[in-house]
Amino acid sequence: MLNALPAKIAHSYWILGLVQVAHSIEETYTELYSYFVTMSEALHQHFPWIPIFEISADLFAILNYLIIALMLGSVPSTEKQSQWGCYLMWSWAIIELLNGAFHICTWIFLHHYFPGGVTGTILFVLSLIFIQQLRTALTKEATQVAQ
Repeated sequence: MLNALPAKIAHSYWILGLVQVAHSIEETYTELYSYFVTMSEALHQHFPWIPIFEISADLFAILNYLIIALMLGSVPSTEKQSQWGCYLMWSWAIIELLNGAFHICTWIFLHHYFPGGVTGTILFVLSLIFIQQLRTALTKEATQVAQ
């Protein structure tokens, strides 16, 4: 499926993973986990099916480490240019795009800094660039296959 996928794509994916590491550090350092009760209460008022919850600093850190391990652990499959690697890259690109969009929207809505906002913005921009790289590579490959 991705025979012509440039190695640059896997490299960009790895960089996106490293930015997620910085993002997780920012979220942990600025104690994003302490906002979950307030955020879930506000959401619950408008959407009763959303539960009110809190999360400990330890669990938050564990979940962030798991996300990082899953993303960076998938780099070898993306370097092999497999179909599975393509699905992983698309999935993580969309996840990081939504993650960044959440932080940007929250920052705008609150009119002040929100934990994870700085690196969330970087994740958003890099995800857009990465998605464009994936689309370009897949378009080139489809054109080559059609010829």
